[in-house]
Amino acid sequence: MRKKTSRILIAIVTLLMILTSFSYGEDNKRVVLIVMNEMNYEELYNMNAVQSLINDGAIALMNNRTSSRSNTYKAYTTIGAGIRAEASSNTIGFFEVNDKFKSIYLRRTGIELPSTGIINLDMTKLIKANEKGQYGAMPGSLGQSLHDKGMKTAVIGNGDYEDKLVRSAGTIAMDHKGYIDYGDIRRDILIEDDTYPFGLKSDYKKMLEIFKEAYKKSQLTVVDIADIGRLERYRPNLSEEMYVKQKSKILKDANSFIDDLVKNIDAKNTRVVLVTPYPSSDDIKSGNRLTPIVFYGEGVSKGVLTSSTTRRIGIIGNVDIAPSITDYLGTSSENMTGRAVQFVSKDLNFDFLLDLNKQVVSTSENRLPVLSSFAAFEILVSIIGLILILIEGKFNQKMICYFKNILLSTMAVPFVLLILPLFHVQNLILTYIISIVVTILITYITKKISKHTLDSLLILSFITTIGLLLDICTGANLMKTSLLGYDPIIGARYYGIGNEYMGVLIGSTLVFATMIIDRFKFNKLCTLLIFGGTILIIGFPKLGANVGGTMTAVAAFIFASLRLFKIKIKLKQLIIIGTCIVLVVGIMAFIDIKLMKSQSHLAGAIEQILKGGPSVIFLIIKRKIAMNLRLIGVTYWSKVLMSAILILATLFYRPVGILYKLTNLYPNLSIGWSGIVMACVVAFLVNDSGVVAAATGIIFLAMSILYLTFFTIEES
Repeated sequence: MRKKTSRILIAIVTLLMILTSFSYGEDNKRVVLIVMNEMNYEELYNMNAVQSLINDGAIALMNNRTSSRSNTYKAYTTIGAGIRAEASSNTIGFFEVNDKFKSIYLRRTGIELPSTGIINLDMTKLIKANEKGQYGAMPGSLGQSLHDKGMKTAVIGNGDYEDKLVRSAGTIAMDHKGYIDYGDIRRDILIEDDTYPFGLKSDYKKMLEIFKEAYKKSQLTVVDIADIGRLERYRPNLSEEMYVKQKSKILKDANSFIDDLVKNIDAKNTRVVLVTPYPSSDDIKSGNRLTPIVFYGEGVSKGVLTSSTTRRIGIIGNVDIAPSITDYLGTSSENMTGRAVQFVSKDLNFDFLLDLNKQVVSTSENRLPVLSSFAAFEILVSIIGLILILIEGKFNQKMICYFKNILLSTMAVPFVLLILPLFHVQNLILTYIISIVVTILITYITKKISKHTLDSLLILSFITTIGLLLDICTGANLMKTSLLGYDPIIGARYYGIGNEYMGVLIGSTLVFATMIIDRFKFNKLCTLLIFGGTILIIGFPKLGANVGGTMTAVAAFIFASLRLFKIKIKLKQLIIIGTCIVLVVGIMAFIDIKLMKSQSHLAGAIEQILKGGPSVIFLIIKRKIAMNLRLIGVTYWSKVLMSAILILATLFYRPVGILYKLTNLYPNLSIGWSGIVMACVVAFLVNDSGVVAAATGIIFLAMSILYLTFFTIEES
């Protein structure tokens, strides 16, 4: 009996030990986040210790956009918040806790601190800055998530120089109070050395000893290798030769430290993240704004990173770092808009990323000159067109005929910019040449095969609509790299359909779908099917995933549909349109959150509203209005929009009765035009860059009216 009891007790103890070991293994997970600011991949890859992390880990380009205008303080704070955040030099004041700082913090916040640790004395100012900011970020959400689970955080290192305290890395590890459990950010962690910038360098020997202790006690340890930052601040005092020598020496020191650091890490239960929060001034000037991010250690497969935030292989957002850490450690990502990264296997990951970065930078650099040229071309052509109409009879018909072809070419450009990536051209001059040649070729072919006045407009609106819809349905591969698509460096959108092409698609669809009724006497139900299919593709989370675009399309297409069936637009119809918008967006949100769990922009917005309450809705509206007001003053698209509005307003009065004649000749197309007007109004109200969507949408309205006006005048 005693033997049996002993065996049972031994079995129970053994089982408990096994279960405890499993539990301990789970709880014993660690994350070491190494910060090397103002670095690029080429510089990192030249460091042997980092090269090993890259070759055996997963890497990506990281968008470092923050709330409002970016800076290095905001970049660090955004990483710790998991949402684009505000910060400045006077909101980041980290000190080791002592009686003096405990008293100051208590006086400012009413909160009693522990006797040890590190605290941000300016936390109240940082919180207030974010309450007024674009995104309502909660600074310190990463640290708070760990503290809520009883885990500890640590930060080591600083970028101090002269009388400046530069301790931004603390914003990554702190909680909502600004508190960090362990580490060292004092001046004592620096060595005075006259051969280094400002006569200071990091004491890597001391930092390593502090790290060994912090690593044992903390689930998250942030290590700030800040000598590069000091060098960049000191650079105005250096010749170019001395700058290169200093950088080489500093990177050699940092390489040895990282090598020692990794040797003291257990890769079986630790994940290492190496990140550059913000690019150097040289990289910013060259357009190389996406910064390095490296994951290494437990559960990390060799290759590249992606996330639901970007849905782009090899690109993630800075907001994705905190959720990736909480996901690994098993804590909450509440108050964060980013998503945990996923790993995509790729053998030559470094080469792949360099090629990707080259393409992204090229697109970003070529985008402004090409699109501003296109905008200027649109404005110039439309103004000349109006002048020719107003002084009719002053020019010979041959000249007018040539000009009508130029009008057509303006409507061919969006399609040309869509297919331009097929030519794999990165040089700006070649981009201009190929764009012009292809535009002329498409315009010529269109004109050549046209048999009716409407045919040219019909062909161009058709190929634009079908081209865009097909591209969206096949992964938006052309749109991702199109100059009229979206720029991952700007970071306003990474997938689906952007506002530029959203405006183009809605405008071309309205022209095409209503014109086929006037041209071929198609059944109006065909037009409704085209409208419905386009709404589905624009709004579906795995396709267009554009919430503002969905709202715009629903409003414009239902407005046009009601008018096609001779239903007058009154208050009741406007209420129906508004109800349909809410219904369609609600259905897309349900599909996204409950069925597909794809976590698109819509899911993120709904999640924020559910957590933050109605105030989040007002914050989103405020952000959209502020963005549009800012864009009106700075973007070339606002000039396109204003010029189109002025031209259309002029045509209402002169030539007398011209618009009335057009609506009689093309009654259904004119309804499509009115739908574009509705689309422009709604797009402006519900999109961050609504002025852009309105401007690109109005192209097919203004240019088709001008084009048909010439024919109407000729026939009069």
